Amino acid sequence: MSADRLRALLDRPEVQIVRGLAHARGAPVLLVGGAVRDALLGRPALHDLDFAVQGDAVALGRAVARALGASFYVLDAERGTARVLLRDHGSTGSVIMDFAACRGPDWRADAFARDFTINAIAVSLDDGALVDETNGLADLNARVIRATSVHAIDDDPLRALRAVRFAFMLDMRIEPTTLAQVRAAGAMLNRPSAERLRDELMAILELRNAGRALQMLDDLGLLVPIVPEVEPMRACDQPAPHRFTVLRHTWEVVEALDSLLRDWGMELGGVRFALTEAPRLAEHFGAITVEHRTRAALFRFAALLHDCGKPATRAIGVDGRAHFYGHETTGAQFAAARARALRLSSDEVKRVQIIVLHHARANFMARQPHAPPLRVLYRFFRDVGDCVPELALLAIADCVGKRGAQTTAEDGAPSVAMAQRLLSEYYARFERSIAPPPLLTGRDVIALGVQPGPQVGEILEAVREAQMIGEIGARDEALALARRLAAA
Repeated sequence: MSADRLRALLDRPEVQIVRGLAHARGAPVLLVGGAVRDALLGRPALHDLDFAVQGDAVALGRAVARALGASFYVLDAERGTARVLLRDHGSTGSVIMDFAACRGPDWRADAFARDFTINAIAVSLDDGALVDETNGLADLNARVIRATSVHAIDDDPLRALRAVRFAFMLDMRIEPTTLAQVRAAGAMLNRPSAERLRDELMAILELRNAGRALQMLDDLGLLVPIVPEVEPMRACDQPAPHRFTVLRHTWEVVEALDSLLRDWGMELGGVRFALTEAPRLAEHFGAITVEHRTRAALFRFAALLHDCGKPATRAIGVDGRAHFYGHETTGAQFAAARARALRLSSDEVKRVQIIVLHHARANFMARQPHAPPLRVLYRFFRDVGDCVPELALLAIADCVGKRGAQTTAEDGAPSVAMAQRLLSEYYARFERSIAPPPLLTGRDVIALGVQPGPQVGEILEAVREAQMIGEIGARDEALALARRLAAA
C-alpha cells in the first residue's frame, strides 16, 4: 500500500479546503471511493473526489464551491448530494468533487451501502485515519472485487458493469458470489437511465484492454441489453477469407485496435510494423469529445458496430456464397440509432455513422491493382472529414479480424501500406489546420455568370479538389478552371 500517495491525496489544496470548512461547521467528513483506493494502490490521482458527510452535504459543497471559485450543482436534493466542478485545475485538469450525506446513521452503514469493498475504504479528514468497515484493504491486497452486500448489485444493476470495468482496470478478479450477482444483473439493466448506461459503457471503452472487457460483458449477459445489435452478429457466419462469425470477427477487430491504440503498431506473422504518425495519433485519439469521453472510446464503440449491418443484409448469391451488399449503409443507420438511444452527442453520433459507413473503403482501395490517385484520396478525405485516423487504423484491424492470429505479414501488408499512406497524406496536406484556404467563393463563381443554385457548389467543389491535389495553386488558375466548368 502506498502511504505516500495517500498523504499526497490528503494534502491536495482542494481537499484541505474541504477539511477546513467541514471542521468549521462541525461536520465529520470522509474522503472515500476511487481516489482512496487508487492512492493505496499507488495509481495516478483521479480527477474525481467523493466525500461522505455527516451533516448537510449540499451546504458544505456550496461553501467549497464558493471558496474555490468553482461551479456548483445540486444532484439530488432529497438524498443530499451535490457536485463541485473545478475546471482546468492546473496540471490535474478539471476536478469533480461530489458531496453526499452519509448513507445511514454511521460510517459503517454508509460503507455497506456502497458497491464494492475496495471502494468503501475511506480516510477521515479530521485525523487522516483509514476507515475500513467492509474489510476492503484485505480485498485490495488480495486483488479481489467483492460486493459489500448480497443486495449491492440488485440495488443498482449498473454496478455489474462497474465490476467488469474494475476487474480489467485494476487487474483484479471478481470473487464467485459477486460474479453470480453480476451475471444476474443482465435482466435488470432496463432500470438504469440511458445516460448512466452510456457513461459506464464508455468508461469500459476507455480501457486499454477494452476488447477483452467487452467480451466478458457479453459472456456475462450484460452487453446485449445495452447494445442489442450484438445478438444477431453472434451466429452470422461469413465466407472465406473470413474464419469467424461476424461477432467473433468483431472481437478480433476490437482487440487489434487495442493493440494499435496502445502501441501505434503491432506484429503480424512475426513482422513488426509501427505507424509513422504516432504523436499526432496519440493527440487525436486522446482528444475529448464530450465531458470525459475520448475519441478512442468513441472509436471502439463504432468498431463494435462496424459490421452490425451484416445479419440484416446477408444473402446467398448465385455463386452459393454469402454476400452482404449494402451492409455499410444499413450498419451506419443501426449504429447511429444505437448511439442516439444511448444519448451520445449529435457530433458523436455523426462520427460513429461516418466510421461505420466508410469502414470498408480503405481496404477496398488497398486491394486494387494500382495505387489510388490523389484525386481518389481527396474524395475519401472529403467524405470522412477528420475521421481519417480512425478509418486508417480500422483498415488494419479489419484485415487482422478476418483470420485472427493466423494473419500473416503478407496478408496485412496492403492494409498497413494503405493506412500509412492515408495518414501521411492527411497530415501532410488535408488536415484542417494544414489545408490551404479555398481560392474562390460562391460570389466569384456567380460573377462569372453562373446562376445561384447547385451548380455554384459543384464548381466550387471541383475547383477545391483541383487545388487540394495540386493541379492548380493560384487564384487566376482557379478562375480559369471555374470559367471552363461554367461554360461546359
